[in-house]
Amino acid sequence: MSRFRFAHAWLLIVTTITAFLTGCHPGTTIDRSPTLATVNGERITERDYRDYVRARDLQQPPLPHNAQSRKIILNELINRVILAQAARKAGLQRLPAVHVALKEDRENILARAMLKHFLATHRITHAALEALYRQELLHTPHEEYEARHILVATRAKALAILQKLHDGARFSVLARRYSLDGSSADQGGALGWFNAADVLPSFYRALATLHTGEISPTPIKTRFGWHIIQLLAKRPYTPPPFAAVETRLYRSLEQQEVDNMMAAMRRKAAIRYLSTS
Repeated sequence: MSRFRFAHAWLLIVTTITAFLTGCHPGTTIDRSPTLATVNGERITERDYRDYVRARDLQQPPLPHNAQSRKIILNELINRVILAQAARKAGLQRLPAVHVALKEDRENILARAMLKHFLATHRITHAALEALYRQELLHTPHEEYEARHILVATRAKALAILQKLHDGARFSVLARRYSLDGSSADQGGALGWFNAADVLPSFYRALATLHTGEISPTPIKTRFGWHIIQLLAKRPYTPPPFAAVETRLYRSLEQQEVDNMMAAMRRKAAIRYLSTS
């Protein structure tokens, strides 16, 4: 058992290097946090420790916060520094695979730093969030529907099922038997409540022509196949309040800002595609 634990600890040191690097502080040149240990004169600081713990916790269940765990983790850090020093002494950083990995880690760190800097200097305002919310309200459907459907692969199959319905067969029974929509077939084809934004346009257009309880007179074609639809109920749709969607709106505007930044930077960059393979 002790040999297994020892081997696992060495594996952790190697597998957390990339995660550790992505958690470091590329914008900071001097680490002024307290020194916890030195290895051949190289400092291991409190910030090194915190970054390593974050990376370590991604690999396995976190250790409890106590003196014993802190000593275990600090010794793992010491082992990592010893290994890294030995690798540099042996010139392993010049091996092609190692050189490429170090280059990728450096570029990932710099890219993350640039995104963090950009977002810190391009704050999303409350006014912008409210404007986006009002814009979304203008395009929000005013009704929502409850419906069920049967999805099949061919129009001929859909017509045959429609005939069974006209002959008195139960919709839910046919949905369980024939529908290819695994998420609704077991519920008799039930789709729950939804609005126009949640379904394909052709599906919605067919649904909007039906009266409550009515079944679509002909099969409806979408990219998923052929549908037989029954409208069960409809009601006015009440959009969620601003507070309920504020976080989503923030992320959406943030992504737009990043997309615009990337588009502008790509326009200025001298990009040449030398291979399409």
